[in-house]
Amino acid sequence: MPTSTLPSSTETPRPGSAVYYALQRCTAPQRQALQPLWQFHRQVRGIVTGVSDAAVAQAKLAWWRAQVDALSQGRAEHPTLRALAPVVRQHGLPASALLAVIDSVAIDLQQNRWLDRPALLHYAMLSGGQMLRNAAALLDVQTSEDLDAAQALGTGLRLADFIRHLGRDAAQGRVYVALDALQRHGVTAADLQQRRMHPGVAALLAEQTGLARQTLDDAMRTLGQARRGHATPLLALGAMAQAVLREIERSDYAVLHQRISLTPLRKLWISRTCTWRRG
Repeated sequence: MPTSTLPSSTETPRPGSAVYYALQRCTAPQRQALQPLWQFHRQVRGIVTGVSDAAVAQAKLAWWRAQVDALSQGRAEHPTLRALAPVVRQHGLPASALLAVIDSVAIDLQQNRWLDRPALLHYAMLSGGQMLRNAAALLDVQTSEDLDAAQALGTGLRLADFIRHLGRDAAQGRVYVALDALQRHGVTAADLQQRRMHPGVAALLAEQTGLARQTLDDAMRTLGQARRGHATPLLALGAMAQAVLREIERSDYAVLHQRISLTPLRKLWISRTCTWRRG
């Protein structure tokens, strides 16, 4: 991939987004460390929806793998990875921590269905959990228990995203619900793709929302005990995801027909107050 076609490393989270408000809870040095990590995740994960030709997508993925290998040798070309290099060295983040994000895209390119919940959770861990574990490491969250909780939180964020974007993703041929869960409720992929709402779909969405919330709640309970202030940006993301799930429930799970979201003002409030009752 020629350098002239590389994306800019100066892109920032969209104002009003959850990531934007979470980063506002960081110190300036923390934001400087986390931003290239976010850029890397966004650019690699963007291959899933941004590249329609499978051969081109595979070539891009191979190029990113080579760039991560080059990063560990101080030879990365991509501006995002060059910005990330000193942060990776400072915090001792291994190449495998970045390669997991690439692995998640490889899964997306190979399949659009998951047989059971363990398979879906594994994918969610790679595509979201590893990102938050990496972010926690850059925030100096140090104990293995807290890093595991950050990874679980990232997994929960992905599970919440699967529900929130179910209608959009299904219309594009990707169903992020395990096949055994669909069968248990008498729901087919065609029901979701054609936006057919019936009691089985409602029961499926209620179940999946509850499982996502439980994952978020458990992770935040543990992460909330991390050294004061270090995990605050991650807790802000979790609290915003919890609020989105509550809105999905209030809408009677209308995710097949509309996008459920929070206003920027509400995201700001949640991000500022998410630790008040956690000490």
